[in-house]
Amino acid sequence: MFWLSKNVSRLQAQKVSDAVGTAEPILQSSGLLTPFSDKELKAITKFPIIPTQKGLIEKGWPVHEKNESNEYKSPSVNRVLSATMPEASRQALLRWKMGKIAELGEEGFQKLQKDIFERGSNLHSTLETWLSGSDPSDDMIGRSGTLWKSIQGALNDVERPAKIVERKLYHPYLHYNGVVDCITAIRGQPHIIEWKTSDNPKASVAATYDAPIQLCAYLGALQASNEWTEGKLQNGAIFVAYTDGKPAHVHLLSASDMRRYWQLWLQRLQEYWIRYRDGTLPEPI
Repeated sequence: MFWLSKNVSRLQAQKVSDAVGTAEPILQSSGLLTPFSDKELKAITKFPIIPTQKGLIEKGWPVHEKNESNEYKSPSVNRVLSATMPEASRQALLRWKMGKIAELGEEGFQKLQKDIFERGSNLHSTLETWLSGSDPSDDMIGRSGTLWKSIQGALNDVERPAKIVERKLYHPYLHYNGVVDCITAIRGQPHIIEWKTSDNPKASVAATYDAPIQLCAYLGALQASNEWTEGKLQNGAIFVAYTDGKPAHVHLLSASDMRRYWQLWLQRLQEYWIRYRDGTLPEPI
């Protein structure tokens, strides 16, 4: 829930060409190392979520193969979204954190964070087993508790075994990474799926905040890296399981929805690298 990683380090770099087509790190005029030239950075918002028929757009972009080098690493989708969240959302999150610390103390707050993480991890493990085609054990279901009770009924239209479960992705052109939860069919149509948990009702897509943007970022990386070769994949789904055991909400996203949220993702990614370049990324909450 929180952006826990440290702020981006200030890397030293030598000046290199800013021509589109180089895969070398670029020293911008402001002085901080980025993987993009100024020309690429301006054009990020034009990159397609689905590869174009003749690949005309993609061919103009370098493949950033140094994503895990010591020179620079690709940011995760969560990191980008956390660093570029609207200021009002950032302040609300900070107030929530301060309120919880006042209520629980520093140690109590750390325990709360740990419990939230373990709760989500247990549900993911149970879903992973279910999606493999096996039935989860009573022990797994017990650890997932009310979250499994909440989501179980929503799985009736989900096909198993799933095509992909918990796979790490990297966008070779736009230089970011993440882990996609699941790809499988819902009512016969392939969907990329994100599992979420919540204490409060999320009856609309808007109530899930950045979840659809996150989902589109994963779809874009999946398509650009050729990790998906089994036909058209354009639709998304967000499943929200509730801690009180009430029936989960399922938000289905059409191909046009996904394209719209992809544009929002590209804007956030562009903002991230501009602020990275300029040294104005916010401190983590």
